[in-house]
Amino acid sequence: MSQEERRVNVELMGKTFTIKGDADPEYMANVASYVNAKILEMKKLTSNDQTKMLLLTALNIADELFQARRGIQVAPAEAQQIEKRTQALLRMLETGLVGQFTPTRDESDL
Repeated sequence: MSQEERRVNVELMGKTFTIKGDADPEYMANVASYVNAKILEMKKLTSNDQTKMLLLTALNIADELFQARRGIQVAPAEAQQIEKRTQALLRMLETGLVGQFTPTRDESDL
């Protein structure tokens, strides 16, 4: 089952383009708006060389993507730490009193 292809008109660098995709038109417009804002931001910082400006914009957006992916990769390690703490808290609750709780070797550094 394929989704319906949708079209949306967007403005990039003062020119109107029609983009097609199966995503929500509002989403596609937001992505284009984000790219346009990044282009305008780079335009203020670089010369009038359009190719250079677009390449630097693409590199900056790619950098944001790589940083976001790296952040997602860190999350499992944090989840493991949270799991350890949760297990320790459950053990504390199961004993009924915190004073009777003796941490395991792994839990002693939490």
